[in-house]
Amino acid sequence: MNKHAVCIKWSDEDNGFIATIPGIKALSAFGAKREKALSELKIAAEAYFEALEAAGKPLPLHEKITPYSGQLRLRMPKSLHAALSNGAEDEGISLNTYIVTLLSERHIEKKLLNKIETLENLLDATNSKGISTFLNSSQPTHKIEENNKKYKSKKKDR
Repeated sequence: MNKHAVCIKWSDEDNGFIATIPGIKALSAFGAKREKALSELKIAAEAYFEALEAAGKPLPLHEKITPYSGQLRLRMPKSLHAALSNGAEDEGISLNTYIVTLLSERHIEKKLLNKIETLENLLDATNSKGISTFLNSSQPTHKIEENNKKYKSKKKDR
């Protein structure tokens, strides 16, 4: 397991952490804490690799980090190529810079939209009752204290 990547994720269903080795579907371990899930995975992985060796089966290859060249050949419709070229020319930059800028902006936008959706779901889950009642009340309540008597009145729309 020394050269294999490890993934540790929280599981709501199991109410704990699940540790896995990407690419080995049948191998996982549970722990209430990350460290426990990792130590359990080490034990399970050793047994798994020993069983493979005993059966004469090949060990799974570990994933290596692949360096990216930063170059990509991309095919697109001629009309899109023309529109992008015109956009780059209007901005006074190269087509490459223009496309990288558009991709970067869209990538960031997508990440932000995902975060907003996650926050909205969290708000929906936590505020399903109490805050939604508060937010839906259209007439604020005001308290008036006079001569040691307390009165409540609804503010009227004018």
